[in-house]
Amino acid sequence: MTGASRGIGAAIVRRLAEDGAAVAFTYGASVAEAEKLVAEVSETGATVVAIQADSGDPEQVARSLDETAAQLGGLDIVVNNAGVLYAGDIESLTMEQFDRLVAINVKGIFAAVKAALPHLDATGRIINIGSINADRVPGAGLSLYAMSKAAVAGLTRALARELGPEASPSTTCRSGPPQRI
Repeated sequence: MTGASRGIGAAIVRRLAEDGAAVAFTYGASVAEAEKLVAEVSETGATVVAIQADSGDPEQVARSLDETAAQLGGLDIVVNNAGVLYAGDIESLTMEQFDRLVAINVKGIFAAVKAALPHLDATGRIINIGSINADRVPGAGLSLYAMSKAAVAGLTRALARELGPEASPSTTCRSGPPQRI
C-alpha cells in the first residue's frame, strides 16, 4: 500500500489488518507516524511492515513492492493511496508543484502497477484511490489536483480493460479475504 502512514491510508492499513491481512505500507518522510502505526497495528497481533519510499520516484516505488513481496511472501492486493494536493490559482502554482503532483498522483500509480504485476497472480487486485474532485471541482484553485485525479480515473478504467478483460470497469471488484497487501 502506498502512502499510508496517516489519514485514509492509515485507516485502510488498520482495517485490512483487522480483517486478517498481512500489510506493508510506504511512507515518505513521516518516520514517527509510520512507527506509531506499526506499533499500534502490531499490538493486535497483525503483521505490518513500514517501508520508506518516495511515491514520486518510480525506482523507490518498484523497490518497495519488491521488498513487500519478499517480506510477505508475495502480493495479493496493491492499494495505491499516496497523493498530494497543491491548491491555488493557476498563476501561483509552479511547474515544480505540477511535476511533483503528477509524479506522485499519476506516475507513482503507473510505476506501482508495473512493479506489482510480476508479483500478482490471476486473483490479484489493484485498487487506485481517486477523488470525486476529478469530476466535481468544488471551488477554484484545484485545477492541478482535479487533473491528476481525472488521470487516475482514466488510467484505472483502462487498466481494468487491459488487466481484467473479462470484467467491465463497473464490476472489477471481487470479494474474498485479502492475505498479503
